[in-house]
Amino acid sequence: MKTRYIKIFTIAIAAISLAACTDYLIVKPQGQVVLDDFWKSESDVDAVIATCYKELLSSGNVAKYIVWGEVRSDNLTNSFNTGEEMKKILEGNILPTNSFTSWSSFYTLINYCNSVLYYSPMVIDPNFTVAELNAKQAEVLTLRALAYFYLVRVYRDVPLVLEPSLSDQQDYNVPQSTESEVLDQLEKDLLKAEGWAMNSYGRKEYNKGRVTKATVRALLADIYLWRNKYEQCLTYCDKIIHDPVFELIKADDHPYSKIFGAKNSTESIFEIQFTTASNTFNSTIFSFYGSDTRPQGNFTVPINIATDNTVFINTPEITDVRRKDYIKTKDASGFYPIFKYTGSSRTENSIGNSEYHYRNSSMDSPNWIFYRLTDVMLMKAEALVQLSRTNTNDQQKALDIVNTVYLRSNPTITDSLSLSSYQTKKELEELVMLERQRELMFEGKRWFDLLRMARRDGKTDRLIRLVTRKTENSSVLSSKLKDMNALYWPVSEWELKANPKLKQNPFYENDLIQ
Repeated sequence: MKTRYIKIFTIAIAAISLAACTDYLIVKPQGQVVLDDFWKSESDVDAVIATCYKELLSSGNVAKYIVWGEVRSDNLTNSFNTGEEMKKILEGNILPTNSFTSWSSFYTLINYCNSVLYYSPMVIDPNFTVAELNAKQAEVLTLRALAYFYLVRVYRDVPLVLEPSLSDQQDYNVPQSTESEVLDQLEKDLLKAEGWAMNSYGRKEYNKGRVTKATVRALLADIYLWRNKYEQCLTYCDKIIHDPVFELIKADDHPYSKIFGAKNSTESIFEIQFTTASNTFNSTIFSFYGSDTRPQGNFTVPINIATDNTVFINTPEITDVRRKDYIKTKDASGFYPIFKYTGSSRTENSIGNSEYHYRNSSMDSPNWIFYRLTDVMLMKAEALVQLSRTNTNDQQKALDIVNTVYLRSNPTITDSLSLSSYQTKKELEELVMLERQRELMFEGKRWFDLLRMARRDGKTDRLIRLVTRKTENSSVLSSKLKDMNALYWPVSEWELKANPKLKQNPFYENDLIQ
């Protein structure tokens, strides 16, 4: 990998401000600091950890959380504001020249994490204890693992870089490691981080905006689910579900306004923080999903999700509050704008019509949520279905979890789902996947859920059936997605030219521009 990504001879430490960690991140050294003069105190370590978080919330990375996790799924389609690169992705026509194929910002984050892991044990500071050192290392081990988990799900095989850039003598052309090799390393790192990470920082914004033991456990559960290690997934889901710190918001307490409007809810496990006080703005959300001044963003909701019974039950009186809270009614242009994340709250007037209250896009940015309680609950449900151990009645337990999540959002429904209505494991699996779609829509989860399903199937038939419902050119998209390699992204053309040890995803080899 070329030095544009991972080489740092001097570390530029700006005055960084990040909501949830105000005094942790704002008071930092400024300007350029030569390595020989740096890493002298705990505050130097804090400065680079702050840079890791700053990179995590950069607009370029937030854009990738959405583009990589949502755009190729059945949740989003184009609006009149969609750019050409985005249209190509929606059409399944992803070329190595598309800017969203670049992984450079993720390797920038990884290199910051590697720098902390390498240099922080060398710090000689009498006030810097071993426990504090370990806690900080746990933070960056987890942030690095999160970055790599995205890369593995998007590209499959990626360079595994565990050392920081130190000198001109280093070979920055690193070949790809296999997915299994990368994930083995992540499991090892996260199990170490679990033992070292903080349970609490004594402040809500820190507990939600910085890595805690719960963050580590949620990421481990996600990785175990991805790898079909269902027993381990259950173990880590239960560690969170049984933690009294996390609590489901009741239906009559307007849960989605609290989760996405008020921020840092009792259901939140890890969400990156944006506030005006720290001069951080989540401009990507407003660009992609809409805002008070521009309700129609770059993407809109496919008509089948908005109007028929494919996902939400649409009756004259819609019972699922998520349909109302996530998606607005059709606008004058015939599109269905996304309200989730962009709005602060929804109220209903005396005749039951929704009134939507937007954030002030120049003043109030939404946080981006990586993990929350219902996500973990539904991970557990999925793992239970896949195990289906009859002696422990896993299928009934999975159905109970789906009922809990579904009925919270459908308070007018009093009866629960019955296991007798789902005669096969596949039917129950599809119910869990559907509930994940309803609950986590637009949160950067859906494409990875579909990819996980296709990997289990060993073929793309079910994935194709779902994602092609949103397009008129279904035959073209279907033909492209028949190849399992097409579910992963191409390596950027720039990366291939810069690093001769990289190999292109076979599906895209004929598309390379020489």
